[in-house]
Amino acid sequence: MYNKALLIYNGNAGQGEIENVFEIIIPLLSKEINNLMLSQTKKEGDAELIAKNTGEYYDLLLSLGGDGTLHEIINGVAQLKSPPVIGIIPTGTLNDFARSLNIPLNLRGSVNTILKGKTESINIGQVNNRYFTNFVGLGLITDIAENINSDVKDTMGRISYYTSTIKSIGEKEDFEFTLITEKDKITNKAGMIVILNGYYAGSTLVPVSNVDLQDDLFDIFIVYEAGFSLLMKYLTQKDNFKDRVSKEEILHIQAKKIKIETKEKMRVDTDGEIYLSTPINIKVLNKKFKFIVGE
Repeated sequence: MYNKALLIYNGNAGQGEIENVFEIIIPLLSKEINNLMLSQTKKEGDAELIAKNTGEYYDLLLSLGGDGTLHEIINGVAQLKSPPVIGIIPTGTLNDFARSLNIPLNLRGSVNTILKGKTESINIGQVNNRYFTNFVGLGLITDIAENINSDVKDTMGRISYYTSTIKSIGEKEDFEFTLITEKDKITNKAGMIVILNGYYAGSTLVPVSNVDLQDDLFDIFIVYEAGFSLLMKYLTQKDNFKDRVSKEEILHIQAKKIKIETKEKMRVDTDGEIYLSTPINIKVLNKKFKFIVGE
């Protein structure tokens, strides 16, 4: 099926944890892949450099880790003329993009999905001079990420995001913004803006029926003050509100190109990584990437 594959993994994970993971996945992968290479990262940015410098030599590039590892890999392969097929073996806390691709969140399931080899061509996004798979956000979504205690995240996983959400909503402040697309120009105040390329944010399925991973459009959600009680109800009770959301609460629009300016400079969350600031320009990257997907 695949002649040459490269698996990139986080070398800073515990040795025992890595050995346990490899004990499960390596025998499965090596049966079907003629040449399987392993490359470990030792510091932030390594996965991007490895993907950029060696990605074109492989038929398949595997991301073993969470959303952060995948984010780095995508920023590496996005710079290649001939990117390899990308497969995800999710071991992170949220694994939002893996969820959108219907990748099982267990090791054997995800590897078996990779070995089946079903692929789909999917666009990724560009924000300023960087790239993303799942989302770009500012406001509350950035506050949530910054309020998470790393020790709690490691031990409690997804629960840590819900507790951080509750804390951040209590501390949030609305911000003034101008958002410009091909069709719209919106100047207002909001508590959160999320530009989504997938179906999930914070491991939660977005409760809007017309979100489509392959329509070449980003889904933009602007959450106003009136929408936060509705958002909290959904996060805590999973109440389906997609048929009764008003534009005064949560505005949902779609676009290929987006520009966002804010009155005060704000930090921006990109696939869970916070290193950009407003203003930002976002667009659908014209070349599609082949990802292995589940059924």
